[in-house]
Amino acid sequence: MRIIRPGEKLTKKELRFFAEMAGRAYVNDPVHVYATKNPKRREKFVSHFMMERLNTSNGTDYFYIDDENRGLCVWRKAHNEYGVLDFLKCPDWLYLYWFWPNTLRTLAAYGPLDVKAFDEKTWIISPVFVAPEHQGQGIAASLIRQGIADLTAQGLSCGLEAQDEQNVLFYRRLGFETFRTDRYEKGNITHSYMLYQNEKSGGTP
Repeated sequence: MRIIRPGEKLTKKELRFFAEMAGRAYVNDPVHVYATKNPKRREKFVSHFMMERLNTSNGTDYFYIDDENRGLCVWRKAHNEYGVLDFLKCPDWLYLYWFWPNTLRTLAAYGPLDVKAFDEKTWIISPVFVAPEHQGQGIAASLIRQGIADLTAQGLSCGLEAQDEQNVLFYRRLGFETFRTDRYEKGNITHSYMLYQNEKSGGTP
């Protein structure tokens, strides 16, 4: 497993590789399905949207990468929010401007999220994904468990936020428990806030 720590960086080529992987992995995510109806257009949009998120995290957050580059898990401080200005620092911001309606719908769907739900000592998964052809092999679970081990050893809490009910069930098997939910009624999306409590059985994605 490759670990990129705060102060270290991935190259732009590596960021783009993982952003394209994220586009395929997140194509059926509830927020993105709501924001971009066409699946082909959605995958393209999500890859550029994720490029913004990965670019913002690069050098600041923890990146856990599978040895064969099949998946990636980013851990960032819960109170370190993604902001609109982050788009301007991203090499793909102009493309997101062309997708402006999709960007606005995506940001609106994420709008109810409240980072203050987590305390300042909590780091959250944001995001984690595995190439679709390698899902179900335990890659995501392995990356997440290593991050939990490293962060809890520093006296930090681990959390996350999820929309998909199947993902919520997966995280429960890894020891996370839901402590709050928020709703985005327009998109029929439930945001579940979860904190790590203890390891449980299961967790294979």
